[in-house]
Amino acid sequence: MTVAAQQDSRGAGSFPAARWQEEPFRIFFPLGVLVGWIGVGVWLVYALGLVETYSCFGHGLIVAQAFLVAIACGFLLTAVPRRTQSPPPSRAELCLLVGLPLAVTAMALARRWALAEILHAGTLLLLLRFVARRAFGRLGRRRPPASFLLIPLGALFGLGGALLLAWSTAAVGPPWTLALGRLLVEQGVFLCFTLGAGGVILALVAGKPPPADLGSSAAEGRRALGYASLGLGILATFVIEALGAGQLGPLLRAAVVGAGAALGEGLQGLPARPGLHRRAVWLAFWMMPLGLALYGLLPSYRVPALHVLFIGGFATMAFGVASHVSFGHLGLESHMRGRPWPVVALLSGLGLALAGRVAADVSHTYFAHLGWAAACWILGSAAWLAALAPRLWARAR
Repeated sequence: MTVAAQQDSRGAGSFPAARWQEEPFRIFFPLGVLVGWIGVGVWLVYALGLVETYSCFGHGLIVAQAFLVAIACGFLLTAVPRRTQSPPPSRAELCLLVGLPLAVTAMALARRWALAEILHAGTLLLLLRFVARRAFGRLGRRRPPASFLLIPLGALFGLGGALLLAWSTAAVGPPWTLALGRLLVEQGVFLCFTLGAGGVILALVAGKPPPADLGSSAAEGRRALGYASLGLGILATFVIEALGAGQLGPLLRAAVVGAGAALGEGLQGLPARPGLHRRAVWLAFWMMPLGLALYGLLPSYRVPALHVLFIGGFATMAFGVASHVSFGHLGLESHMRGRPWPVVALLSGLGLALAGRVAADVSHTYFAHLGWAAACWILGSAAWLAALAPRLWARAR
């Protein structure tokens, strides 16, 4: 271990570190489910008449900046140290990265938008620092695959988007600041995280060898350049859309994301290994360009089409990856190969939620549809979490 790594591990307490530091997903996956319930539950409580107002803006920010970020933290804080042979997160890092999404959720519920965005910017800065030091700095003894260049780029997108939203909500900013800020935080972060981590995730779920390290060959250097260009292409589509090209921007983004998904190993055919969650991850990758294409082709049906991206793509991907990590670490190898009931319940809930949200805009019971769609999302994820909770929080032997 390098001197820097020894110093970092001493800052965390000891090396090997405590169980929660070595396997942070045990904290962050339940946290993601909890804040996800709050984000989608906005529609359920309104449909039930328990509250008199609702906020579409708050719903989107909680899901993107708390639920998805918490799941991403669980994966990255667990996977990056293992891949790069670097120290796990310190206790201070864990506490801050757990507390900040909760604080973002609280501020969004209180409609303190600027403060929520400042807190979200802090979350992304911490995550960016953690990944950069281990994946690209001196703490890591191995390098991640070329696709991981999109992880810090996604964090920078989210940081820029959060600052634009803070400006547009705290002062009278130009209209483009709100539009571009929302695109960056609601789509940019997780598009980059998904495509970036996909270099590892797709190989794992498809049963293929992990990709080579960044810088290990000239071919990997070319792949790195391709992924960097991919990230800049995604950014360009956000600018195009924010400046008024409401159809061209999403259609170009669908093409860019589809090309990026095709770069990953394992997407050209169904996963070679059995396992329902593996097929869910595979499907979620392709739901992303599909949702973006529908979003561009059907401007009058924009919001329902976007939920093909959000529910069919992002949420299904998040839970599929969380399932893979959890099954592998919690001694549930049999779940990796079959159709375990928690995954069936989860995917059924997400599928019904997507159907309800897509149908809402053409129904005569719009808010009722949103309410039962939210209920399906919550029930499916609750069944999944209930099945894993005893092992997630079991005492170390």
